[in-house]
Amino acid sequence: MLYDDYLQKLEICPFCESDGRIFIDKKNACLTYAKAPYHPDHLLVIPKRHVVSFFDLTEEEESDINELIELGSEILKKLEYVNFTILVREGSNANKSISHLHYHLIPNDRIGDLDHNGEPRQILSPEAIAVLSARIFKVIN
Repeated sequence: MLYDDYLQKLEICPFCESDGRIFIDKKNACLTYAKAPYHPDHLLVIPKRHVVSFFDLTEEEESDINELIELGSEILKKLEYVNFTILVREGSNANKSISHLHYHLIPNDRIGDLDHNGEPRQILSPEAIAVLSARIFKVIN
């Protein structure tokens, strides 16, 4: 499924609904994967509370988010990535497709509407999710 098609079908915030796709869970935030990744190992850090701006985060949320960004970065290093991008889009006109604050950790790639092969981004298949999850949990454990 194309990412644009997925977005058009959304009825509620996909980051507010619990769908069990969490690698590391903190009290105020979690580390997970991107459903429509720029790269196969594209990770996300998402505050649990529905918040749009990082200016509205509590100190506790900021602390959990920063810890998860650091842990996610260490995971990418253990997966042998030398370069990666940490991205957050801020503001009402920041080209965000989901209006819930989230931080991207993207290995070795350009960022845009295309995936790492220059093709339109697609939603991960269950098989791709299983492969990604196995790789991430192997590094975590």
